[in-house]
Formats: sequence, C-alpha cells, structure tokens
Amino acid sequence: MKIGVIGTGHMGGTLGKKWAAEGHEVMFGTRDPHHERIQALLQEAGPQAQAGTVQEAASFGEVILLAVMADQVERVLAEAGALTGKILINCTIRFDGQSADKEVRRLAQEARVVRAYHTLTWEVLAQPRYEEGNATVYISGEDAEAKDTVARLSRDIGLDPVDVGDSENMERIEAGIGMLWQALSPVFGRDFGFRLLRRESMDA
Repeated sequence: MKIGVIGTGHMGGTLGKKWAAEGHEVMFGTRDPHHERIQALLQEAGPQAQAGTVQEAASFGEVILLAVMADQVERVLAEAGALTGKILINCTIRFDGQSADKEVRRLAQEARVVRAYHTLTWEVLAQPRYEEGNATVYISGEDAEAKDTVARLSRDIGLDPVDVGDSENMERIEAGIGMLWQALSPVFGRDFGFRLLRRESMDA
C-alpha cells in the first residue's frame, strides 16, 4: 500500500519506518525533503521510503497519516490539497481542551478520516510487543472500510486494533486513558501500553 506520512517527528517517523519495513511504500511529506535529518530518516527507513513535499506525499498516498503538532494542522492540510476519497489517519493531539478530531474533520471534509495512534506514545509504537501481548490501538471513525484498512496497517506493525465506533466513544476513551496516564506515567515513564482483553463470541 502507498502511505503518505505528513510529519517526520517521533510519531510520523516511527510509524513510517515500521510500515516501510513491512513492505509498504512510504513517502514522508516535509517542508525540506533534502534536509540532512530527513535523509537520515530515509536511511533508517530503507528502500521502501522516500521524501517529498507535503502536497507530494498527500498525492502519493492511498492512506495519509497526519502526524504534526496541533498548531500546524490547518497549514499542512491546506498544503496537502485535495484529499477526496483518501483515508486520513489523524493522530494529532491538542492540549487546550479542544477536539483534534473535530478540527481535522472540519478541515478535511472530503477525506475519510480515521482517528488512531494518538493514545500511544512513539516508544510503544516502536516496540508494541510485551510479554503479556501486543499493545492495543483504538480506532474510531464513521467509515467502516477505512477503519478496516487502518486496522490491517496496525496489525502489520504488531499492534492489536480495536474499533471503538464513532468519535464520541473515542472521546470517552481519550479521557480515561488520560487519567490513567497521569496516574501511571510517574511510575512507569513513557514506555508502557494497555491491552484490551476480550473473549471470543460464542453461540448460545
């Protein structure tokens, strides 16, 4: 699959490298594709990865990962151009009490927006396997087919995907994980994850 990654920080860089390692074609979208930091990222990502402008990455990808700081969202989506029919994975986070999900949906109404990866740190994304099992990634959105695609991409890189339904459900999960994070991060640091345990459905 062709994946455009908009954002080359810890989140975008980590996910892009892992998808490239699994054989997906990845283009990192950035202001300066020739910057030495981007070239170093490409060396780590391997032959399946390349770099371009934000617009080039958005045009390249069947799936687009939005992995930028909250104050850059409006600018980079304007640079990306038309995203009609494309799957846009929103993993941005806001710290001002506003909804990063609603903002992205407003700015990218033509895209098939899926919310994912924002409940995990990049350290967990880099190594999602624990002795007890793989870390769970929660996925939300209104487009079932788009969510299925993101679930497959998540399994490809060792995550346990769980579809939580719509945006309102995700907001509740975000609030719960936020409280758990405040309580547990002073003890465990950043490299800890959660796994949802569920039983196989059984016929009556």
